[in-house]
Amino acid sequence: MENEPRFFVSFSSKDLTYVSEIMAALKGQGLYFWDYSNIIESIEVGGVIQERLANEIDSCSHMIVVISENSTDKEIGRFCRFELEYALNRKSKDRPILIPVVIGKPGEQKKFEPPYDIFSSTLYHELDGTPESIVKFTIKVCKIIDKLYLPPIEAHPNLPFWQFFRKEVEEIAHSNKEHVDLMMTLGEFNEYFIQGNMQRAQFLINYFILTCEYKLPSYHPFYPWIVKAVCETELKNFDAAMNSYEEAKKIQPENQDAKGGMGTVYFQTGQFVKAAECFEYIIRNNKSEDVNNARINLIITKQVMASPISHEEEKFLFNVDINHYANDLKTAILHAQAVQYKIKKNYEALEKHCRFIMSKNLHDTITIRLLQGSFISRNMDYAAREVISQAIEEAKINTRLNIELLKSFN
Repeated sequence: MENEPRFFVSFSSKDLTYVSEIMAALKGQGLYFWDYSNIIESIEVGGVIQERLANEIDSCSHMIVVISENSTDKEIGRFCRFELEYALNRKSKDRPILIPVVIGKPGEQKKFEPPYDIFSSTLYHELDGTPESIVKFTIKVCKIIDKLYLPPIEAHPNLPFWQFFRKEVEEIAHSNKEHVDLMMTLGEFNEYFIQGNMQRAQFLINYFILTCEYKLPSYHPFYPWIVKAVCETELKNFDAAMNSYEEAKKIQPENQDAKGGMGTVYFQTGQFVKAAECFEYIIRNNKSEDVNNARINLIITKQVMASPISHEEEKFLFNVDINHYANDLKTAILHAQAVQYKIKKNYEALEKHCRFIMSKNLHDTITIRLLQGSFISRNMDYAAREVISQAIEEAKINTRLNIELLKSFN
């Protein structure tokens, strides 16, 4: 769109780790920027670098100037210096709005060499690699272009309902200070959740819920309670997780995400009959919704209980399209298929299936154990020992393989 802001990010390639976070933040808000770290948008071989940079700066409305030891270095940062000088030499009315971002430790004394000395008395943003600093940067950019900041709640294996979560967030997002602060909290939560720091993620989503109760009494959060429960389940705080699911059920009693989450807690605490009842309830009472997750969970639960699955369930299991799922759930589905081969005592098919899982790099310790079992059941003792030896060696570089558990299989 002609009036949409267009960003140019001036940075040293040696700072790409930090700049990748800036670009991800811009992308998360639906903002357009030229990314010459992306091979598709990179400068053509044989092209004049300064000429292409100048063209991109000419067409941008905002220029994010990343200032670091690398970008200010006379040799390493020569193109960074060219970019800033070119922008400054344009006529005032054509000059892009400059947004300085300093990489370094918060609060440390910064000394700016020319041409960066123009920022000596300017308010700049400090980026230190923490989720808080990247979220605050994103909010500042949104304020500059008068855009409502929305936390980029992203698809994740443990958030299969992420679209509904994001929709709920969008419905409460407004421009007043309280809502901006709440969105910032959710943005930080999202960053920590993706990093796998569940302790911090759980703290932030709990803070969000408590703040809403105090500042937005008319808003009754549903998915934040579900997400809180997911974090608590990951932290193996199962009683708290069940309480959070109960709170969510007060808002939407028939929602399958709450019931399915309770089933997951029951499963992880060994209460398989109760887990199966939860998944069966979802399948029985949600005829118009996608209940494939519940069907998969029910099949896995039945397998753990050594209860036979129906012909219809087996047909579903082997026909489900795993490409719609995250890798950990793909592995779980493939393992459930492998277990069916084991139950049917089709050990050759079991071996072939396990090798398929390994060929897709989706295997873990369970895969290896199932493959070993296919050999033991056919009296192939050498092959059974060999697969464990190979897996122990692989475990040195593959964190999905538990080396101590593998040794116990010998």
